[in-house]
Amino acid sequence: MVKSAEELTNYREALLAEKDSLQKDIAEVENINYELLRQIKELELQMLERNKTARELSSTLHEVKKSLVRFVTEESNLNSEMDMLEAEKGRIIVSYNQMSHECGDNISNLGGTILKIDFIKGEIEALKAKIGMTEKEASEEFSELDSIEKKFTWASKSFTELFDEMKDIEKGIKIKYYTKE
Repeated sequence: MVKSAEELTNYREALLAEKDSLQKDIAEVENINYELLRQIKELELQMLERNKTARELSSTLHEVKKSLVRFVTEESNLNSEMDMLEAEKGRIIVSYNQMSHECGDNISNLGGTILKIDFIKGEIEALKAKIGMTEKEASEEFSELDSIEKKFTWASKSFTELFDEMKDIEKGIKIKYYTKE
């Protein structure tokens, strides 16, 4: 197994060429590794920057949420207050309508009472006229004393009834007036 010097030289040159090729490959791989390490470092820096940005955004988001919670709470309170005011408005409207209806009834009752008072005034005037006529007749016809006495009795009774009716009406008006207030 002895190889010749030439074969050895060729083998040595082949090995040197392969060694050079391998050294070139190693240098290329090292360059690639260096480039990859550089890219990894750049990506790590980007990742750190993005993590920092993410933390800042998270902090900002937390602050925004806190401020929004305050606004949501205020909005909820305002909505509750508005609902309460709307309910109160409804009660006030119902009360107003009821009072308006009662006032209309009171005005109608007062109008009826005024008509009754006017009627009673007319009756009183008629009675005054009758009394005046009766007094004239009494002086002219003294002989009809019994008739005049009956007329006076009738007039006195009528005045008493009218007076009692006016007192009842006045009492009714006062009761209605003071109970409605």
